[in-house]
Amino acid sequence: MGDGSAKRKSDIEISMILAGPNDLDDAIGKVVRQGGLLEEVMRECVALLGGLGNDVDVLLMGQPWDWMYRMAVRFQQEPVFATRRCNDRALPAIGEALSEADRVWKKRNLVVHSAWAVCPSLLGGSCEISASRGGKVAEGEFHVEWSRRGRSSRSVDHRHVWELEEIILEFETVRCNLVEGLREFTPDQVR
Repeated sequence: MGDGSAKRKSDIEISMILAGPNDLDDAIGKVVRQGGLLEEVMRECVALLGGLGNDVDVLLMGQPWDWMYRMAVRFQQEPVFATRRCNDRALPAIGEALSEADRVWKKRNLVVHSAWAVCPSLLGGSCEISASRGGKVAEGEFHVEWSRRGRSSRSVDHRHVWELEEIILEFETVRCNLVEGLREFTPDQVR
């Protein structure tokens, strides 16, 4: 067999290993779900901090995270941009929650925009990370590859399912903190 055949065989084996229900897919799905819930709160945050009302929901749908985050921070830091204000004493807590939300969102992007697979060393392939540890790969440990913006190479690391579970908990905490800040800011408007 040539190198191409061996590569295809490994890809097929990897696909078969992860084809059925598994902890990795469950955890990635939870990260995606939590991201969607946080996005919904961020849209609400932009609308409430900007004093934009409920009629702008359609304008905020589909806006990228970075845009919504920048708008929310701008409204939070510079109240003059908002058309109406509520309890400005809540703004520092909202600012902290926004910062944490952006930090967690970046972790989400790394999860979602990476290729997660069984370590090639477990299938007879090579992996520098595994080789540096004497060929050892822990249970629940996966080979993760991603490309970095502006770079032509791919980065590789090993990640664990338990790390995804930690991100899920971070999402829940950040979302709750942001909602609580918004409730304090405008109690009668938070859905």
